[in-house]
Amino acid sequence: YPFKKTTDVLTIGDYRDQLTKRIFTSLLNQRMQELTQKENPPFLGAGVNFGSYARGYEGFSASAGVGNGDLTKGIGVLVEEVERVKRYVYTASELERSRKNILAGYEQAYNDREKTESANFVDEYVQHFLENAPCPGIEKEYEYVKSLLPTITIEEINLVSNKFKEEKNRFVYVMGPSPKDNEVLPDDKALLAIIEGKEKSTINRYEEKVILANLMTKEPKAGKVVSKTMNAIVGTTELKLSNGVTVTLKRTDFKNDQIIMNAGRYGGKSNYKLIDKYNAEYTIPVVTGMGVGDFSPTDLKKVLAGKTVSVTPSFTEVTDGIGGNSTAKDLETMFQLTYLYMTSPRKDTALFKSYVQRSKSQFAMLSANPQAVFIDTMYKALFNNNPMAPVAVPNSSYYDKINLDRSIAIYKEHFGDASGMHFVFTGSFTEEQILPLIEKYIASLPATGKKFNYIDTKVRPVEGIKNLSINKGAEQKSLILAFYNGVVPYTQDLDLKAQVLSEILNILIIEELREKVQGIYGGGTFAQLSKEPYSSYSF
Repeated sequence: YPFKKTTDVLTIGDYRDQLTKRIFTSLLNQRMQELTQKENPPFLGAGVNFGSYARGYEGFSASAGVGNGDLTKGIGVLVEEVERVKRYVYTASELERSRKNILAGYEQAYNDREKTESANFVDEYVQHFLENAPCPGIEKEYEYVKSLLPTITIEEINLVSNKFKEEKNRFVYVMGPSPKDNEVLPDDKALLAIIEGKEKSTINRYEEKVILANLMTKEPKAGKVVSKTMNAIVGTTELKLSNGVTVTLKRTDFKNDQIIMNAGRYGGKSNYKLIDKYNAEYTIPVVTGMGVGDFSPTDLKKVLAGKTVSVTPSFTEVTDGIGGNSTAKDLETMFQLTYLYMTSPRKDTALFKSYVQRSKSQFAMLSANPQAVFIDTMYKALFNNNPMAPVAVPNSSYYDKINLDRSIAIYKEHFGDASGMHFVFTGSFTEEQILPLIEKYIASLPATGKKFNYIDTKVRPVEGIKNLSINKGAEQKSLILAFYNGVVPYTQDLDLKAQVLSEILNILIIEELREKVQGIYGGGTFAQLSKEPYSSYSF
C-alpha cells in the first residue's frame, strides 16, 4: 500500500499509537502462522508490517512465500486474511495474549537492566540520531508499557486498518525463478484481479478454538535427589537423582533474570542404518512440528503467551540432547516443557503432512541456486558419495522418504528414556527454588538403565588431493572452499590451539584480503578437533 510521510514519535500518545500498531501486526502475523500449520498450507510463511524503504515514510505491506506452491492460492489467502481484519474486530483472547507477550519482553529487559549488552545501547542511540526516536531508558519505558497496554482496546486496534482500508492504489509484485516452458506466471491484470476478487468476496469471522489453560493435566510422580556433592574449584553442585540421571548446578550473575538448561549424552543418528536415514535425520522437526502433550505448535504458542521460555530437543550424529532457557518466574514452565518433550510427543497426521508439503515446496527450486548446487556436489565429493554422509543441502525427495510412525519411534527410543542423561543448569536461580522442580520433573523421567552410545559409521573424508570445480549461474561470482582433514589424537589443549590459530587467521583475512586488497566480500577459517566418532581434525 502507498507510503506516506510520518511524524516523529515524541510524546506518550505517539508511543501508545506505536504500541497499538504493533499489536495489530502481531495478531495478524499470528493468524498467518496458524495457516502454515494446515494440511496443504497456502504458503510457507507470510507476514505483514508497517515499514518503509525510505526514512520518514511508512506504509502497510503484506507478503508471502509459496515455494513451488500455488501462487494464486497463496496471494488469495494472504489478501483474504488482511481483508478479514478490515471487516471484523480481533478477539479478546488474541488481544490478551499479545499484551502478555509484549509485557514479558519488557519485563525481562527491565530485570536485566544492569546487564544490558552494549549493542542494545548502540541501536537505541542510532535510532535517536537518525530518526529522533526518544530513548528514555528501560526503567521509564517499562513503566509506560505497563500503564498503556491495559488501556488499548480491540476497537482501537482495528481502527489501525483505516490507514489502508479504502486505499485503491496498490503495488503488487511476484518474484521467483524464470517459469518453465509449461508454466505461466500471472500478469499484472491477473494479480490485481485476484486481489479485487477477494476484496469483494464473502469472508467469515475468525473463529478461535478453546484451548486448555495448563500445560499439564496430570502431575508426574516426583523422584528424589539421592546424593549431592560440591565442586569448590568450579563452583558447581553435582546431584544424583533416584532415576540415575545426573544434574550439575552452576549459579551465575551474568544476567539477573536468565536460566539456561542443557542436557545430553552419547547416542544420535549414527545408531540408524541407511533405511532409516531420513526418519532419523528429520525426527526432531517432525515431532516439534506436531507439538507435545495436548498442544499443537499453534496451541502451545497461545498457552505460553506472556512467558519467556523455550525448550528444544536436539539429535546430532553422536548425541541426544535437549536445551532450554527461561526467566525465574517461568522456570517451572521450562521444566514442564522438558518433561512433555521427553514423555509426550504428539502424533498429528495432518500437521505431519503440512510439514512435508511445506518442506518439499521450500526446497523444490533449490537446484536453481548455483551456490546450493556447489555445496551439495562438494559434500558428495568430500565423502566420496557415501550414502551415509551427513545431509548438507535438503532435497525435496528426502521428505517423501520419512515414515511418520518410524520417525516417532526413533524419537521415543532416544528421548523417552533418560538413562545416562546429564542435565546442566546455569543462571540466576537458587537451590531452594530449583531442587523441588528437579525432583518433580527430572527425577520422575522414565529411565531403564539402558546404555546409550554412538556408532562409528566409518564415514570419512576422501583421502589425498581432490579438486572440484562447478560452473553454474550467469553472474561473475565465485565461492572457493578448501578442506583439510586428518586423524590426530584429541586433546583439549590442541583443540584450543587450533581454534586460536583460526581466529588469528580470520583477523589477517579481514585486514589483508578484505580491507587492504579489497579482493573478497568475505572469508574466514574454522578449525576444530573432534573426539567422536573418531579422533580427528578439520580445518
